[in-house]
Amino acid sequence: MARRLAVLLLALAALGVAGCGGGETPAEGLESANTGAGKQLFVENCASCHTLADAGTAGNVGPNLDTALGWSCVQGFAEDTLYSVVLGQIDLAQGTMPADIVTGQDAVDVAGYVASVAGKNLDGCDPSGDSGTTTAETSG
Repeated sequence: MARRLAVLLLALAALGVAGCGGGETPAEGLESANTGAGKQLFVENCASCHTLADAGTAGNVGPNLDTALGWSCVQGFAEDTLYSVVLGQIDLAQGTMPADIVTGQDAVDVAGYVASVAGKNLDGCDPSGDSGTTTAETSG
């Protein structure tokens, strides 16, 4: 798990250095993301490989995005950070993930959608953004 987190953080650092994302800063891209379109694009292009509960997908080739990104949410990473990581992974596709599977606004939409839903069902992930209060603290 630590290796996956390290890879995600490395991708985020690469984004910052390379300025990827079609010339937009990650926060600007997230603000322009259409998550409805992103969900549809995710199901069409990513579902066969990735598990994501909100999309109802159970791929087993790529990482389970609820697990991979959910732990970042539990640790208090902001949604725009998760967006940057997902956009970076789309841009820097490796292994069996095809390069340019989605590009431009489509990539922004998919990244925005995934960042908005991945792992939100994990204990301790507070989608409202108040990462200082965990589910365990509020229920006990």
